[in-house]
Amino acid sequence: MLRDVFHSLRGFESYGLISMIIFVVFFALLLMHTLSIKGNDADEFSRLPLDDCSKESDEIQDI
Repeated sequence: MLRDVFHSLRGFESYGLISMIIFVVFFALLLMHTLSIKGNDADEFSRLPLDDCSKESDEIQDI
């Protein structure tokens, strides 16, 4: 039954190609963005999950 529904749709075979092109373009853009990150920024990003936000709490206490 599902096969009959797919056969009745015209141009359905192009959806697979279009979705693959969108995926490859998105992956390539994501890869280019990742490779363009500077080393200092990458180190800062890697420390974010472990940061205890002590700088923010110090700034709040100074006010």
